[in-house]
Amino acid sequence: MKKQILLSFLIVCFSISVNGQNNKDNTNLIQQKRTEALKKLEAMTEKEFVENFKKYHAKVPTQKVDAKHFQKNQKEIKKDNQQKAALSVPDDMIFPGEWEEVQAILMSWMYDSYTVNGNNYAEPVFDGKGFDYTSSSYDLVDIYSVPDVASNSPYAKIFAQLADGIQQYTQVWINIWDAADSNLIKNYMTSCGTPLTNYRFFINPGNSFWYRDCGPVAFYYGDEDSIAFMDFEYYGGRPLDDKIAIFIGEQAGFPVYTNTIEYEGGNILLDGAGTLFTSSAVYSNNQDYYGLYVQDTANPYDYNVEYKTPLTQQQVKDSLTHLLNLTRCLVFPSLLYDGGTGHVDLYMDMWDENTFVSTKHPDVMANLSDPKKVESNMDSITKLLSMHNSFYYNTRIPLPTKDNGSWYTSQAQYNNTYTRSYSNHTFVNEAIIQPVFHTGTSGYEQGDSAAIEIMKDRYPGYEFKEIDVRSFDGFGGAIHCITKQIPTENPLRIYHNPLRWWNTASFGIPTISAIIQNKSGIDTAIFYYRNSGESSWNSINLNSQGNNLYTLNLNTILINNNAIDTLEYYIEATSNNGKTMTKPITAPKGYYKCVYGYWVDGINEDPVYVSLTNIASVSDMNIGEFYPNPAQDVAKLQITGGLKEDIVVKIVSVKGQVLYSDILKEGTTEFELNTQNFHTGIYWAMFGINGNTTARKIVITK
Repeated sequence: MKKQILLSFLIVCFSISVNGQNNKDNTNLIQQKRTEALKKLEAMTEKEFVENFKKYHAKVPTQKVDAKHFQKNQKEIKKDNQQKAALSVPDDMIFPGEWEEVQAILMSWMYDSYTVNGNNYAEPVFDGKGFDYTSSSYDLVDIYSVPDVASNSPYAKIFAQLADGIQQYTQVWINIWDAADSNLIKNYMTSCGTPLTNYRFFINPGNSFWYRDCGPVAFYYGDEDSIAFMDFEYYGGRPLDDKIAIFIGEQAGFPVYTNTIEYEGGNILLDGAGTLFTSSAVYSNNQDYYGLYVQDTANPYDYNVEYKTPLTQQQVKDSLTHLLNLTRCLVFPSLLYDGGTGHVDLYMDMWDENTFVSTKHPDVMANLSDPKKVESNMDSITKLLSMHNSFYYNTRIPLPTKDNGSWYTSQAQYNNTYTRSYSNHTFVNEAIIQPVFHTGTSGYEQGDSAAIEIMKDRYPGYEFKEIDVRSFDGFGGAIHCITKQIPTENPLRIYHNPLRWWNTASFGIPTISAIIQNKSGIDTAIFYYRNSGESSWNSINLNSQGNNLYTLNLNTILINNNAIDTLEYYIEATSNNGKTMTKPITAPKGYYKCVYGYWVDGINEDPVYVSLTNIASVSDMNIGEFYPNPAQDVAKLQITGGLKEDIVVKIVSVKGQVLYSDILKEGTTEFELNTQNFHTGIYWAMFGINGNTTARKIVITK
């Protein structure tokens, strides 16, 4: 018996020794192959890099699904879906706009993957496992990956310029697939003359570098404005990227809320106040049966594909409303010639919670289907009201041309070969990392320069860090698609509806208002102003109305009412814990402009025409106060004489979150608010339209 035990012990020891030696040999083999792959990359031409990029780095992954091994278990899937549908999230989530202050920008690096046997190009699926691009087999094979740090690679140059541009304004977070890659990337950055100085590496295996789409959607919650991540499901064939939000959340110390709605970040545009702008691509992505790839040793291919229940459009909207804490979920028709994603970030962007910046197509393309959709979608948006009960405002920037300055001969040519966009950029506090399409004399420098001048007006005060992204042509995106904002700690929010024009003869004296909020409270709120052409700023304190609402009637500042001029202004606030922020964030380099004078009856910009004709003044609304106040289940107020026309009412929290919106019809004499679903706290009811509003405070107790 003792001999048998000793023999078994020796067999185990021998097995451990052999396995240990095998693991060591395998590690050495991988290291050797990585070294060879890096040398191979170093020897490639720029043309070869671009050709390989088009073959192996698509935004949408290969779907390899064999019906024979695509197993369904309806009972278990139904149970799992019910559990995920009941995901509990904080009820006071605030998803900031991309233009708001950030503590970091998350990105990855471009990797190339190869099969261990044969050194063929591979598509990574799981850690160390993937598909051989040269094979039609469904089998997973052993693979290894290396970061592209080749001196002749246009992509290594782009990622280096991106990381350097980010680190000048905030910390750059770089997710790498292997710890050893940190030295390779740092050495490459140094060789470019832009050493990493303000960075943090995360080490997690991945599938791609499209981090806008797979990365975390960050939000604030609670009295301390704590940060957490919402984690949507990514493309099924990229299960490692699907976990990036979880990995980064765990390593950065943020809670992560994971759900099963398939949704990419490039299709998420939030106004920071409870409205989502997205495209119908989110519907189609959730109407199939294919979910994430999962490792499954019981399957002959060693992996399986999760079965998911297709969702109706209403189920998708309801889920997004719950998961993003929305007041409005606005879904617009997706473009067909945008690289295949249907994402809105190819043609629309927001500068603040009121203002859109969208692509203006040239006249020669105006009658094509996608340009017509862009115009229709933006026209629909400008008929909607922002959190301030003003119509959203849209300004325009041009579509980039081809390298020779000519336009695209068809939508298919644009889709397959170019998909260029100036909108696909990334906010980094006071800077914008901006895609352009020239370097020196290569490309159409004149077109880029003219576009940048337009954007400097549309995004006042921002510093533009230009990166030539022509190597991304045909892929439906560039800078925005490979970056993700991580919002700042201790946010100081300033929500403000800009005064764009003022008829001094007929419109009376307008009132500047802002909701300003920080967890410690606000110490000071200051209005800075000057007339156009003046070099120094005047200042006056905003008046606190309590509970984070601040106002200023412009009759308190000296302006010649008969003059034709432009008022320039910005708002600055300091919290009780010592933080100072401005609105806009770029002030005083960037500021709001208000055209005023006795003749002014609107503005005509790009063209956008806004008129206040026939809008009742606030004093004519005769809106009373809420009663009972505090309220528990219901609160009412009277409108003496009835409304003279339709107006909008919105209930806004002291943090600026829009919780309720409705239209009060002409003739309405009473407004009744059901407060049963509101939590204990103080809220503002905003009445009016197009910025001509009045506010009433309501206190709710439970």
